[in-house]
Amino acid sequence: MQLATLDWIIIVLYALFALGAGIVLSRRASSNVDEFFLSGRKLPWWIAGTSMIATSFAADTPLLITGWVRDFGIWKNWLWWCYAAGGFLTVFLFARYWRRGEVMTTAELAELRYGGKEAKALRGFLGFYHAFIKNELILSWVLLAAMKIMDVLIGGDPLTSIVILCAIALCYSIMAGLWGVVMTDMLQFVLSMGGAIFLAVISWRAVEGIDGFRELTGSALPEATLAFLPTPDPVNFWTVSVAAIAVYLGVAWWANDNVDGGSIAVQRISAAKNERHGMLAMLWFNIGHYALRPWPWILVALASIPLLPSREVVSPSDGVVTGIANGAIELETTEGPMTVAYEDDGDTYWQPRPVIELESRVAAGSTLARTDSERAYPAMMARYLPIGLLGVVVASLLAAFMSTIDTHVNLASSFFVNDIYRRFVKPDAEARHYVTVARLASVGALMLGAIVAWQSRSLSALFEFFLTLMAGVGPIYALRWLWWRVRASTEITAMVSSCVAAIVLQTVDFSWPDTALSPAGELSKPGSICLVVLFSSICTAISLVIAKRPDPASLVDFYRRVRPIGWWGPVRALAPEVVVRREALTILIGVVSGLTATYGAMFSVGFFLLDRSADGWIALGAAVVGAAATVVTLSRLSETSTA
Repeated sequence: MQLATLDWIIIVLYALFALGAGIVLSRRASSNVDEFFLSGRKLPWWIAGTSMIATSFAADTPLLITGWVRDFGIWKNWLWWCYAAGGFLTVFLFARYWRRGEVMTTAELAELRYGGKEAKALRGFLGFYHAFIKNELILSWVLLAAMKIMDVLIGGDPLTSIVILCAIALCYSIMAGLWGVVMTDMLQFVLSMGGAIFLAVISWRAVEGIDGFRELTGSALPEATLAFLPTPDPVNFWTVSVAAIAVYLGVAWWANDNVDGGSIAVQRISAAKNERHGMLAMLWFNIGHYALRPWPWILVALASIPLLPSREVVSPSDGVVTGIANGAIELETTEGPMTVAYEDDGDTYWQPRPVIELESRVAAGSTLARTDSERAYPAMMARYLPIGLLGVVVASLLAAFMSTIDTHVNLASSFFVNDIYRRFVKPDAEARHYVTVARLASVGALMLGAIVAWQSRSLSALFEFFLTLMAGVGPIYALRWLWWRVRASTEITAMVSSCVAAIVLQTVDFSWPDTALSPAGELSKPGSICLVVLFSSICTAISLVIAKRPDPASLVDFYRRVRPIGWWGPVRALAPEVVVRREALTILIGVVSGLTATYGAMFSVGFFLLDRSADGWIALGAAVVGAAATVVTLSRLSETSTA
């Protein structure tokens, strides 16, 4: 066991705080489902926004980013940086619409927006998808990350520790609902940011800054590691990395299902006091998530490259794996039985792990075991943090773990209760009955997530498959707010075609031409995203053409409540009393200025840390100008929102 008594005391104190918050807030949350799932719609923007930031920092996040930086380079973070564009669309456009709709879940919007039997079926499908698939996938990769952290820091079987942590998170979540989630998120945010910064400072000092880092890595450092964007090949422009960036920036951000907010953001926006607080909550989330977060993790990842060099164990001969135990792999080869050791007496925290299974055939020179780049983050913690400070950082990661667990069991439960049980099974029960069902559903959601995690190995593989699964629904999710012609059948077509394409590409082996999106004939994840979006877009376009136009009268209630901009002519004619301001240009200016401020702030920090001061000052200047324009734009849009 690597943790000292003081470290355990700090961790136990956080666990007691979380349980105490659940107990104190349990009575308030038990009154009805609005209190349990939406905190009575009374959250101020700074609590709602901080809760979103805390939830988005799961225990898997620093591990995932460490793996990307080590294996690909800093530029790989565009896989999540690109979603800031959708985030600012939500700030300046969709946040107000979600809050005006006063829905509890994204699935509930379907019935409000479309009406009729198709919308009822869509709501049920979305409720099932979010309750039993999406949130379980997220829970699974969070559980997998926690297993890796515990394996490095505690050793042995980490299952007991994970069960205890899940039990604590489940207890305060089912007692206090969203109230317990957001209150514990406040402390988790402080712990996670403080812990990440502590580890980054100590790690960067261990390599003596950027000069020491370059000296330690020398010529072995790939050129792409420190690049914010990959460098095109002078002969063949479309390298694998350049093609990936093109997909992230050109397709992924607008094509995914979070382009208009996503379930976590919608829950917090719906729980906010009013429209203005919903907008400010989303703005604070974007600033915290993209401008404040990345560099502590990236610095630790960079420092780990020379301090924890990658290691690989290969097979000495063709053969079959007959045993994996006690740090060795047993092979049956044509030359007789062989034993290949994959652990040594060196660094306790940084050892290769088997990448093959029993009875599998291996060829001479093939990889039997390798170090896992995602484990480098907890290995850096264990090696470099002193007693006490290690406890703080471990507590921050465990708090991040519990924050994500509690949010997603609460979300899964809300979809089940609001969009399946209360809507279709038992619509007229007492309020407290639904709260009881919600608590039972939370337990079931966590158990399903644990089952998926038990069958998984790689955080990155789970994350990227999840991005592909609903990669093609973004255009329809945005258009449903802007164009009256979008029907429930259109959204169903987009979802089904996207899921089918993603699953087929994941499970069926195809022979692909050798391109930047399918190197050596193997389709990359960016390539999968492009194909899923293309297939879904074609199917959706066909659906729009052949489907009967909706009755404008059926959309009047939605139009009156939400007051959306866009192409609503036939519906607007039936509700002439609704005043909709022409604000498309203002919204566009807000999105551009918000992105400029956020990316400028984020990159200025990186430039200064990597000794690129001239670029740093330019980025900082852009951030200041963008921030000023953002404030002005937000003020103008807030004039039409409640104060």
